[in-house]
Amino acid sequence: MLAYYISQSNQYTFRTQPTGSTIFSMALQDMTTQYNFSASISGLTYEPYESYVSFSMDISGAIVGGEYRASLLNTGVTGSIWNGSIQVYASQSIDKAVYENKNTQYISNVSENHYIIMD
Repeated sequence: MLAYYISQSNQYTFRTQPTGSTIFSMALQDMTTQYNFSASISGLTYEPYESYVSFSMDISGAIVGGEYRASLLNTGVTGSIWNGSIQVYASQSIDKAVYENKNTQYISNVSENHYIIMD
């Protein structure tokens, strides 16, 4: 299962079987309504020697709690080259915890979480 965060950059990397085509698409099916549609893919990079594809994806109309069946397709291969599911989450902030000791020298980032390390 992959996580998709609303209003954030969603970068994915998939290892695939070798293919001669660099045209990829992501087919989605809403698990609630069974509606079939495609996600918008941008910034696609295909590495033929390592056989992986990397891209950013945007799901139009995604709502928090939504789930989708997903298939990564390539025009050079019959069938899908990856199958899985995607679950939609609200935007996440990446706050680092603050660690404090007697000298207060081990601070990773300013946040509201404080942990006191006893020496």
